[in-house]
This record gives sequence, C-alpha cells and structure tokens, in this order.
Amino acid sequence: MSERYSRWTLATLAVVGILGPGMAHYYLNRAGYPLVADVVFVAGYLGVAFLLWHGWLRHVDIGAN
Repeated sequence: MSERYSRWTLATLAVVGILGPGMAHYYLNRAGYPLVADVVFVAGYLGVAFLLWHGWLRHVDIGAN
C-alpha cells in the first residue's frame, strides 16, 4: 500500500472512475456528441486504471524470489 494514498482515497477514486466516465458517456451521447463521448469514456477509464495501478499495484512485488 502506498504511503501517499489512503484506502478511502483509492476506493473513492475507483467508484468515481467507474461511474464518472460511464455517466459522461451517456449524457454526451444523449446530447448528440458520440465521438466526444467515446473519447471521454476511454480516457476516463484508462486514466483511472493508471491511477489505481499507481496507488495500489505498482508497489507489489510479483517477481520470482
């Protein structure tokens, strides 16, 4: 676990990262901007995946001993 991020911070980031891009995609599609909706959706999920990796998984040693 990273010293810089608490569990609550990363859990909140995960929830917002799942709901945020999905809701933005839905509302942008409804407003008539499907290409922008797709870009926001992909960028949002990739950004959150990177931040969660950086906060939780980067420090895990999964190499052979």
